[in-house]
Amino acid sequence: MAQAIHKIVENPITPEQERARSRSYVDDEIIQSSDAIVEVLRLIRQLHEKRLLAIVNALLEQGTDVLEIIVAQAAQPQYAKGFKNALGLVQMLGTMDVGLLSNAMEALSTANKRMEAGEIEPVGGPFKLMGAMRDPDVGAGLGFAFEVLRTLGGQLRQKEHTEASH
Repeated sequence: MAQAIHKIVENPITPEQERARSRSYVDDEIIQSSDAIVEVLRLIRQLHEKRLLAIVNALLEQGTDVLEIIVAQAAQPQYAKGFKNALGLVQMLGTMDVGLLSNAMEALSTANKRMEAGEIEPVGGPFKLMGAMRDPDVGAGLGFAFEVLRTLGGQLRQKEHTEASH
């Protein structure tokens, strides 16, 4: 008659088998997440090219002192609102034509330089204003400015109407 089994011996997993199992798991995850991995690599490349990765690394190497200051400042309501506003601004800039934005920044820079050099003469009186409006560049700028004001005014009136109805 056969004897009863008293002890079950499990086959121990060797380190090589554990590595093979882990490698297989990682390979499966890479295959399933390949699009996300490519996006992360693109993000890292952009951060590196813009030197933002070096800045973040330098901040992290400074230890917890810098991070504690950043977190403490970010926790204050005015900074949290500022971060939200900055994100909104970034989103808005993302919808704008890059050429238009570049032209606007160049115009501001040029006007500022001319102002600092004393090259801008004030428009004195209605006749000079009328003469300046005949300039095609001034007309184009005023047309754009009036469209911005028209859109802003419409949004303000819509907001007032919405608040009044509540």
